[in-house]
Amino acid sequence: MKTCQKCLLNSAYRNIEFDKQGVCNYCRTYQNYKDKLSDFDSAQRLLKDRFNLIRGKYDYDCLVGISGGKDSSYLAYQLKNKYGLKILSFTFDNGFLTDYAKKNIEIVVKKLNVDHFFHKTDWNIHRDFYRQAVLHFGYPCPACAYSSYAFMNKLAFEKKIPFCVHGRSRAQMFKELLNKSIDPFLPFIKNNLSAYSVERNKEASLKALSRLEYLLKKIIKDDSLRRAFYNDFYPDIEEYKKSDFVPEFLGYFLYEKYDEEKIMDVLEKDLSWVKPDDSRILTHSDCLVHDAAMYLYNQVFGYSLLSLELSVMIREGAITRENAEKRLNSERCLFQVPSESMEIMCQRCGIKKDNINKIVSRAKMQYKIMKLSLKFRNIFADHKV
Repeated sequence: MKTCQKCLLNSAYRNIEFDKQGVCNYCRTYQNYKDKLSDFDSAQRLLKDRFNLIRGKYDYDCLVGISGGKDSSYLAYQLKNKYGLKILSFTFDNGFLTDYAKKNIEIVVKKLNVDHFFHKTDWNIHRDFYRQAVLHFGYPCPACAYSSYAFMNKLAFEKKIPFCVHGRSRAQMFKELLNKSIDPFLPFIKNNLSAYSVERNKEASLKALSRLEYLLKKIIKDDSLRRAFYNDFYPDIEEYKKSDFVPEFLGYFLYEKYDEEKIMDVLEKDLSWVKPDDSRILTHSDCLVHDAAMYLYNQVFGYSLLSLELSVMIREGAITRENAEKRLNSERCLFQVPSESMEIMCQRCGIKKDNINKIVSRAKMQYKIMKLSLKFRNIFADHKV
């Protein structure tokens, strides 16, 4: 399988193309935007302008989700101590939080002395959403990503909180950076690095919610279950469209260089935050089913989620290709079934372990069809232009 000469992406990745030097279009696209994405001085001014515009106008300046992991904990710390914002923090309990994560959440909230609540979702609804995500995509992560975004957006809208600040790393935000990408969160990056605009926020949010609605219709066939999900996770769309107030989904690490070691050192020193046992970069000690999801993703798509994030880090000069390969090869759950994590996922989602291979095979086929569909769509679009 062909692999990019600069990053770790191979020919199984969707929309990927290689030039004569063997460099992929994702590396070339990043190079086109590199100056803009690494201009932290200009980005900091944009962020401060946003916060100065709204500070003190509402009951809360921003909404922050805290998972117990390093990024969200550091985010809450910076927003309060560096920017002096009044924070409403919350934890979206998706049913897979580790005890380690819960302990760190308690530590961070107590040390920062910020308002916080746990949102415990109706598992009768969410279990089926996760189950259907596994059956349709082959892994559970889309259910978590879209539902947590939808809930955060709804909560901020209803409580009139101007910013939903998230702690996705740069490696997570930029992994699908491509002009032809179907990633619904890329428009938020463009908005975040431009002057503040309610209308652009609304447009990007409505597109993201529309994308989620499309996925829900595709994977949840039970109308009553889908309606229950809308009630829990969607704002009143008509009110949303008419409102002159729409929260912005704001990526904090667009404005500050991402340094994982520095983040953990600050948290450990100032908040008594507990480091995970696994000290490697790009770990997720806050999720019980992360290893199962990593294994399934690799089986279905022919590349790993980890390789996507490491590829961004290579492009940003945060890691060498050689060290990125070493980190990738150290991830045992990519090459052998993580039994404990898989058992938890199957048990909580109501899936028989014996059916996993069939689910993976079906998801593989669907991915091949999607890749072909995207290829023909892009060819048609290029021809039309």
